[in-house]
Amino acid sequence: MVGPASKVVGSVAGDGSLRIEGSVQISGDAQVAADGTLEGNLTAASVDVAGNLQGDVTARGPISIQKTASVRGELRGSEVSIEPGARVSVRINNDFELELSPAAKMRR
Repeated sequence: MVGPASKVVGSVAGDGSLRIEGSVQISGDAQVAADGTLEGNLTAASVDVAGNLQGDVTARGPISIQKTASVRGELRGSEVSIEPGARVSVRINNDFELELSPAAKMRR
């Protein structure tokens, strides 16, 4: 277990499970597997969540929440996708433009 006051620099490898109750920052892509749990903040190039994540996620690229996921926190990424069936309680903090419908364009 990596506790709240712990910090890991480098790589972690092994068989079995790893519980993280702190922050994770990596330069590459991150994945929380269907049987994985992360309680803490995650910063990565892109993030794919199929398991349990409770914390804020920041990605330079896309964030993908799979149907098997349970996510609670704030999501910041270039794009965010959430599959139907995923259990989410999130705030999405993202700069994006919505395309106006033809009717809305006519009202301008």
